[in-house]
Amino acid sequence: MSMHQWIRPGGDMWFELRRALLLNIIARLKPGVTMSQAQAQMRTIAKQLEQAYPDVNKERSIALVSLEAAKSQGLAGPNNEDLARNVSLLLLAASVSILLIACANVANLLLARSTARQGEMAVRLALGAGRGRIVRQLLTESVLLGVLGGFGGVILAYCLGDVLVALLPPTPFPISLNPQPDWRVLIFSFAVAVFSGIIFGLAPALQMARWDLIQGLRERVSTGGGAGTRLNLRSLLVVAQIAVSLLLLIASGLFLKSFYKAQAIDPGFRTDNLDIVTINPVLAGYDSDRALQVVRAIADQIRHDPHVAGADVNNWVPLFGGEGRTIVIDGRDPNDEHNRKFANYSPITPGYFQTMGIQLLRGRNFTEQDAEKNAAPVAIIDETMASEFWPNEDALGRRFRFMISKEPIEVIGIARNSKAVTLGETPISMVYWPLKEITDQGVTLFVHTTGAPGMMLSEIRRIVRSVDVHIPITYEKTIRQHMAIALWPSWMGAMLLGSLGLLAFILASMGVYGVMAYSVSQRTRELGIRMALGAQTSQVIRLVLRQGMLLAAIGLGFGLFAAFGSTHLAGSLLYGVNPNDPVIFVGVTSLLAFAAFAACYFPARRALKIDPIAALRTE
Repeated sequence: MSMHQWIRPGGDMWFELRRALLLNIIARLKPGVTMSQAQAQMRTIAKQLEQAYPDVNKERSIALVSLEAAKSQGLAGPNNEDLARNVSLLLLAASVSILLIACANVANLLLARSTARQGEMAVRLALGAGRGRIVRQLLTESVLLGVLGGFGGVILAYCLGDVLVALLPPTPFPISLNPQPDWRVLIFSFAVAVFSGIIFGLAPALQMARWDLIQGLRERVSTGGGAGTRLNLRSLLVVAQIAVSLLLLIASGLFLKSFYKAQAIDPGFRTDNLDIVTINPVLAGYDSDRALQVVRAIADQIRHDPHVAGADVNNWVPLFGGEGRTIVIDGRDPNDEHNRKFANYSPITPGYFQTMGIQLLRGRNFTEQDAEKNAAPVAIIDETMASEFWPNEDALGRRFRFMISKEPIEVIGIARNSKAVTLGETPISMVYWPLKEITDQGVTLFVHTTGAPGMMLSEIRRIVRSVDVHIPITYEKTIRQHMAIALWPSWMGAMLLGSLGLLAFILASMGVYGVMAYSVSQRTRELGIRMALGAQTSQVIRLVLRQGMLLAAIGLGFGLFAAFGSTHLAGSLLYGVNPNDPVIFVGVTSLLAFAAFAACYFPARRALKIDPIAALRTE
């Protein structure tokens, strides 16, 4: 069994409460037992419970549903495990991308530094130092850099832990999150730091190990740098930086657009001038009948306020999930899985649709008489349930029953679809039922106001306290605040990926600029000769730009190829956005191409300041 944390007066547990019918039990069949045999056993148990507890279990049954059917029908609820795993993998991939870009930048810096240390290494080799010793020294230096960087990252993680907790939404259920790194995180961080140091230190170390002493000294005397193979390796690192940055920036753009789209999603109910307050009279000691009277009295008092246009009740809060029930069309065999479907279930008061702004498409609304204990059972269903249960028929007047009950229920109305669990969900079947009892989970008051948002919250609290000060208020928000909680995953994903994308953009731009600036410094003599021989300013700029933009074009090509092949993996996390959105792809590619152009242009302009005579004299 699975449930939220809940405390009742007297310490009763849910499984000790015979009226607590909202639990789902997960069971595993014994080897050789079929679903039909298990369902027959459940019917026997249900009859025994009905005989032992007729006041609670009269005409109630037990529905046995396979895991596959439960998932397809939505009985298992939203797949939060898959959602959390996908989000975690996405953020991990983004973080690894940033790490790779940073490693490429540091590797380029170390390659440049190794060129500057050619004289030192030549002396060491000439004095008999082994190449292995030099490689170990260079790797030790790079690993030390990595460990120092990792230490700084752990300190930053400690400092930002409380900030992360502060960003959690104020949900009515607890979110347990300890952001402070523990010993496992420290060990992982140390391992990543050492591995990163080896990664970005390996290239210059291997270059130095393959370096020919005589040829290196000859290049140093003649050109001042010997940048040939190192420039090739640096070029590959720049290409990799641009490709990874483009992939991360495209993902950031998709999530930012998804957040924008999510804000424009129509939830199917009113999104302004609505206050939400959840109360639980049962926790204050009221039985179901008395609790219902108290809730009706509170709603009546709220309706008399001149700033209130409507006040009604639902057992559940939209976008926070709800209770689901297995439904069977009256007259069909309930033992056949194809005849059983799952629908969300919401007990409401008669004016709920008007208060929430949900359109009643056909049929009639509930009346006060429908909510009486002995009234004939009736229900209002949404468009999705009507089309799924009676695809080629008029659902009005049709009958169905809950799997746990034998009493048929007549459909008296069809309401417009509305979001029940998440904003991005596909339409799910919904059954609205007249509120006839108050259960242990309490009820939520929805108050349509004519004034400023939230202005009635304090007055609603006062009215609840005036009825009974012991009635707990477990949740109170305006509809805007409530929607912000529903949008929080999209907002958090957009913010985190947007921040990482911006960091990748900065690192890639710095990497291109660093390589081009170093290339210009290494080609001082060549560029000086060209200008001494009459090369025009535009020719020198084109020469430098051609080299940098060629690398950028190759990197952008690889990045686009990777993006087209991988962005579909994040499709389930996006609201109304094509994972291969052409606007995002073209826009981000153009932005990164412009940044690469700027990073190449400024070193090219600096090349124009080279004095040809001075450049020749330096050699």
